[in-house]
Amino acid sequence: MATAVWAIIAMVVVSVFSAIATYFLKLASGKMAFSISKLLKNWKLIIGLFLYGIATLISLVALKAGDLSVLYPFVALQYVWTGFISMKFLKEKMTLMKWLGVCMIVLGVVLIGFKA
Repeated sequence: MATAVWAIIAMVVVSVFSAIATYFLKLASGKMAFSISKLLKNWKLIIGLFLYGIATLISLVALKAGDLSVLYPFVALQYVWTGFISMKFLKEKMTLMKWLGVCMIVLGVVLIGFKA
């Protein structure tokens, strides 16, 4: 099955939504409590879960239009976006090894994308 370009773009969007969702889950973890009422009041947790839900729905639509082996590796871009979000908003440091990992992820995704 040939993979549609729009499906690849959709999976890149999924990776962005997933990275933002992870950021909100990180923020939510600071107020994590195992109480239903406290979980329901943790708006950062709710936003994170909502964004993961949206990403899942977009994935379902995109996966109908191409090969799983081509589309799913694009989700790995989530790690790239998470690195940038972590630096910008959480003031985390990116080491040389982290940057090398990011470059390898991007290279792998590009190679898979060109194969499609």
